[in-house]
Amino acid sequence: MVRKRQLHLGAFMRPATIHTGGWRYPNSYADANFNFEHIKKFAQRLEKAKFDAFFMADHLAVLNMPLDALKRSATPTSFEPFTLLSALASVTKNIGLVATGSTTYDEPYHVARRFASLDHISGGRAGWNIVTTSNPNASLNFGLEEALEHGDRYARAREFYDVVTGLWDSWDEEAFIKNKETGEYFDPKKLNILDHKGKYFSVRGPLNIARPVQGWPLIVQAGSSDAGRQLAAETAEAVFTSHSDLIAARAFYLDVKTRAK
Repeated sequence: MVRKRQLHLGAFMRPATIHTGGWRYPNSYADANFNFEHIKKFAQRLEKAKFDAFFMADHLAVLNMPLDALKRSATPTSFEPFTLLSALASVTKNIGLVATGSTTYDEPYHVARRFASLDHISGGRAGWNIVTTSNPNASLNFGLEEALEHGDRYARAREFYDVVTGLWDSWDEEAFIKNKETGEYFDPKKLNILDHKGKYFSVRGPLNIARPVQGWPLIVQAGSSDAGRQLAAETAEAVFTSHSDLIAARAFYLDVKTRAK
């Protein structure tokens, strides 16, 4: 008996085209990166075409490329992912909404709360793309003169993941009983205090939002270095990657699957 397999499609958006010169294409919308009406139509068309996810790339700084090249690119302007995807959640019904969230220049509590909120707003369609942010210019936007070393970024990311997922477990299923007769809004026995103390973070918890609809939003990871593959193997349910030929793609797939085992 042949096992039936299903192809899943995700649209890689930023929040429109990823191609730096795509805005010049005939009949394209040159302002698509910051025009919500256009992006809304894109998301609705993708949903109609049965795409599984709208994958929102993000950067925390203008891309560090020569100014003569940068001036020809549409990449310097882009919506903040959670604001955009929350808005798209209200005009779509089924398509997944995956936001990129950096573990290098943010705090786990913020990320956990944002994704839990997006999951509730979208009815259980949120996904977190874990990135460690390699653009050296991003550090200058957060009071740092130098970016973290590659290994430190991934070590921080691994602990960051543990804290975020731990915060998502702050409330058990059906913790909010909302009993009007007794006056009890939640069951204290179903409240969990994380009390995390690690190398990079000290976070007590609990998260001040109900458990995400999915329990945990979908975890996506993008990284092809040795440390990136290890993080993917340990944390991800979907891996964002790109390869120039089938042999390299198969080798990557086998490596990550082997690490996961």
